[in-house]
Amino acid sequence: MKIVLLLISVLLISLSPMRGDNAGPSAPVIPFLPKSALLWDAVEKSVELAAMTNIAGFTFWATNVSDGDVTIHSTETSCDCTVAQAAKLLPWRLAPGEGGSLKVNLNTRGRFGLVTKTITVHSSHGSQVLTIHARIPLTPAPANVSARQRDMMAALQDRQVVFQGSCAACHALPAAGKTGEVLFVKACGICHTAEHRAEMVPDLAALQSKKDEEYWRSWVTHGKPGSLMPAFAMEEGGILDTNQIESLVGYLLKKYPAGSKAAAESLAH
Repeated sequence: MKIVLLLISVLLISLSPMRGDNAGPSAPVIPFLPKSALLWDAVEKSVELAAMTNIAGFTFWATNVSDGDVTIHSTETSCDCTVAQAAKLLPWRLAPGEGGSLKVNLNTRGRFGLVTKTITVHSSHGSQVLTIHARIPLTPAPANVSARQRDMMAALQDRQVVFQGSCAACHALPAAGKTGEVLFVKACGICHTAEHRAEMVPDLAALQSKKDEEYWRSWVTHGKPGSLMPAFAMEEGGILDTNQIESLVGYLLKKYPAGSKAAAESLAH
């Protein structure tokens, strides 16, 4: 029994840290190191906008926390409505400890609700993504605006409203029973090929996406939430049945084939 206790005591002593007057200091605690040589004041910022605001501004501050130079080569935004401008012309070299600002402007014209965009900063030490959020109120249409402007404001609040009330006379009734090219003219051309096409309505011939069969079917059927583009499928509150949608998809494939120069020119004639 004594032998067992002795062995246990020796084992405990061997596992204990050595201490004494000549013992060195304990190992230092290693602080958390930033993932990048650029340390930002924040990587995500939000703003609540007042009514009738067309531009939302954000400022991000970066500091070089490494022991060597860092060069910001370029910035990339998630869409054209967002513009990023560094404090100095790019490429921008920051010495150790040096800092500066990156200003971001978001064009909020014609938008409402919560809008989120990203800015990717490409540097010699990798890439970082910054995120901005803007909550935009839906501005009521003033009494002195035109009927068309009031209809557009209503459509921004509920995109399916174009098939109801006074809007139905232009956007719903003319498409009843129509297919193919005639349906396109009555249901799509009224907005997309109009002489005074609204700023937020895209030019179908200039779209850069891969415009295959599924692309057109998805857009016609479901539309785009948060925009003026309504869902045309009857089961989603629209006005077109399955046969009409398929006829429209077939026509769109012929009129706007991907990468076709003729398709872009056809819109102007």
